Amino acid sequence: MLGNTARRVAALTIALTVLAACEATPTGPSSETLARPSAFAARSSAAASATPVRDGDTVPINFVQYASCANGGAGEVLGATGQLTYQGTRVTTVGDRNHSAYIVRFTGTAIGEESGETYDVQTREHYQGSLAYGDDGILDSGQDLQRLQLRFTSRTTGMVIDIVLDVHFVETPTGQYVLDDWEGTARCR
Repeated sequence: MLGNTARRVAALTIALTVLAACEATPTGPSSETLARPSAFAARSSAAASATPVRDGDTVPINFVQYASCANGGAGEVLGATGQLTYQGTRVTTVGDRNHSAYIVRFTGTAIGEESGETYDVQTREHYQGSLAYGDDGILDSGQDLQRLQLRFTSRTTGMVIDIVLDVHFVETPTGQYVLDDWEGTARCR
């Protein structure tokens, strides 16, 4: 889970800092499904017969997020603190292929770095992952697909900032996860 969190923070930092404009149509944390079908979501008969392992916990967490609509439209970094709750399932199939699917939620507060404005924060993340090991026990391939939805609500003005990010990571032959593709939007109302 720590690796997933690190990739999540890296993706947010890289991708969302380039979002410069606010759009008029809001979206936010909801129970939407992933935007694109995952290449590793297909089930084999081996996967159906494997025993799933359920996992979940609630942990304190801090993160920063750039929001282009904050600070009167000038944009600023928001420092968030609160509780992260995750729950999901992992399964290892015949041939040592590992699949995982998680839902992650965060609730807390954020403070604008420049303005000092306070926001209530809610996030929802859908995460799917797949890893394959070779006969030698060494990791051969892997990929992650994440959809993050963040909602910041100003306690002062009531303004709502919604940020949605779809991220796809793949594993290189050297074992590093790299950003393969992403799509992000920021909207305020």
